[in-house]
Amino acid sequence: MIASVLLSPAYLVAQNVEIKPVTLEDALTRASKEDKKILIDVYASWCPFCQRMHSEVYTNDDVLRAISDHYLWVKINVESNNMVRYKGSDFTEAQFARALENENVPTTFFMNDEGAIIGVQPGYLDADVFSNLLNYIGSDAFLSQSFDEFRNSR
Repeated sequence: MIASVLLSPAYLVAQNVEIKPVTLEDALTRASKEDKKILIDVYASWCPFCQRMHSEVYTNDDVLRAISDHYLWVKINVESNNMVRYKGSDFTEAQFARALENENVPTTFFMNDEGAIIGVQPGYLDADVFSNLLNYIGSDAFLSQSFDEFRNSR
């Protein structure tokens, strides 16, 4: 059976799993209740590697499954004036990206359920590597083994 995968600005769907980006404030409110980490997708609309991440990687079934299992997904556009709230302070998305000390796009930030950064991955990753990374961080395997050990054990 071939799973239908749909990419739209509002959400991603794969194998009947709907993944919608949420606001940062919503992610911070829900993360501990849902026992999930927060995945911050920092991008720019003009960035070709960001476009590839959104069209090729974030549509992959394994990536979507890993996000669904472990994360609340937040998208931050480095040029957006849309407001986000982080721990009682308001920022534009652009200001928040700068506050993260983000220097490149795309960049993926991993936060724990309290909003503390636990990891940063700059650059484009193919779907296989990205899904493994999502599961590695999401399952807390990073606390006890290297990424290579994790990949080799799968």
